[in-house]
Amino acid sequence: MLKIGLVRLIGLALFGFVIPFGVYRLSRRLGVTLLLILAAALGLSYGAVKADNPWSGDGFLGNLTLMAASALVVLAYVGLIIAGARVVARFL
Repeated sequence: MLKIGLVRLIGLALFGFVIPFGVYRLSRRLGVTLLLILAAALGLSYGAVKADNPWSGDGFLGNLTLMAASALVVLAYVGLIIAGARVVARFL
């Protein structure tokens, strides 16, 4: 049998249930476009915080890549949440 610890269970509940419902409700209030812009900004800021190398010289391109990848991951997560919630809401 699989061992599922408390931290994994909390992470699953948070990213699987709590955040998707919160994002869907937020998209209904703010609008999808504004929410996607906020998600991209959140991803860019996370990438900027996690960048380790100097901002000039060799590390600049790596930092920009990390920031873009972070923004795309957050944007894709939020987009999938909204699309999935709309499909569920349509059939219920």
